[in-house]
Amino acid sequence: MAKNKIVHIPKFRMADSGSKGIKLNKLDPGTEVAGEHSIAFPHRDDHYMLVIIEQGKLGGNIDFEKIESEGPFLMVVFPGQVHLLTPQTPLSGWIIDFDPALVDPQLRNDLDSRCKYLLPMHQSPSDAAFRQVQKLLTVIQALYEQPSDTRHKAIAAILTGVLHIINGLALHIAETGSRKNNRPQQIKQQFLALLYQHYNEWKKPSEYAKRLAISTAHLNDTLKQLTGRSTMSIIQEHCVMEAERLLHFTDLSVNEISYRLGYPNPSHFIAIFKAQRGITPLRYRVQSI
Repeated sequence: MAKNKIVHIPKFRMADSGSKGIKLNKLDPGTEVAGEHSIAFPHRDDHYMLVIIEQGKLGGNIDFEKIESEGPFLMVVFPGQVHLLTPQTPLSGWIIDFDPALVDPQLRNDLDSRCKYLLPMHQSPSDAAFRQVQKLLTVIQALYEQPSDTRHKAIAAILTGVLHIINGLALHIAETGSRKNNRPQQIKQQFLALLYQHYNEWKKPSEYAKRLAISTAHLNDTLKQLTGRSTMSIIQEHCVMEAERLLHFTDLSVNEISYRLGYPNPSHFIAIFKAQRGITPLRYRVQSI
């Protein structure tokens, strides 16, 4: 009997947390990590996951990037990222799942563009930020354990404060300390936010430039200055990353993946993939097994 064809990467929604889109798990040595869904295999979520590790070692991978770090550190797993995280030692800290709707668009854009990597907490500025985050999470935990029907508003407000601290920390780490014109960074952040939402619809840089109310040339120059890559290259890289996920974790054919990503001509998609990765999608699938 033929096995069922895998056409989707497992994706989990937040269960009813009792706190209107926020689920908190306190990590303590000797206790297992509780979850709303199985984390024994790679999957993605429809929500954010904020991981704060005070002590202990965490391993795994996020979108094929190996993760192996020892606390203290924090990281954000974003909606749609394929991930598998496994404790290597007993952990202390917190895991907070939260609905994207709880975060205002500007803060969400900032997090998307700055926080897709581990934030270490061993530098003096980050030590102070980490202590602030710890204090606020302790308050969130106390509220979370209360039976009040109105607690979710206070929890959401404090969580927003935590995310602003994390965003500021990420900005501090990314910059050299000197004041810079932040308009190029704003353009980059707004472009990436649009890309994450429309990558399977919009393939032309002009479509993003039009929505940003700037010229295509200005968008391209800005991204080249900040990333060293052209607008088109970044668009294609994002599509190829999603293709890698689908090639590795589903049984969709190359043609089906091409159509799903918004490329009606599979030959064009294959050429883009090969230009980005140096091999064809089918060869990538064989090598990734």
